[in-house]
Amino acid sequence: MTQESPLGLVLWTTDIQALSRFLSVVGGFTVEGQHPGFAVLRADGASIQLHADETFRGHPWHEALTREGVARGIGAELRLRVADVEQSYSAALRLGGLAIEAPCEVEGTRECQVMGPDGFLVTVWQPL
Repeated sequence: MTQESPLGLVLWTTDIQALSRFLSVVGGFTVEGQHPGFAVLRADGASIQLHADETFRGHPWHEALTREGVARGIGAELRLRVADVEQSYSAALRLGGLAIEAPCEVEGTRECQVMGPDGFLVTVWQPL
């Protein structure tokens, strides 16, 4: 039996397929299940669930996200360890990601930042 990580993440998104693909290609996550309105991704014991807005109208941010257009992910940064930062960075840009910080060395790591689908800030990094 695989032990589940004590931390799981749920991201609300306008496009389950686009964000699933982005996290899979750029961050190395495996898509374990994907249905209209929902997806589950895993990597090294970490779990990310993607939910479409319409899956739970009782969500406290539902109105702000769907009617007011509040940006998603403000104040959050997804940090994903990858095998090859340059490869992940190039893949992110090919998938429509917005370059925020090109690959560079930072305190014993190689990392970069991109803005992914729905405005989620993603940092991919690898140890040097």
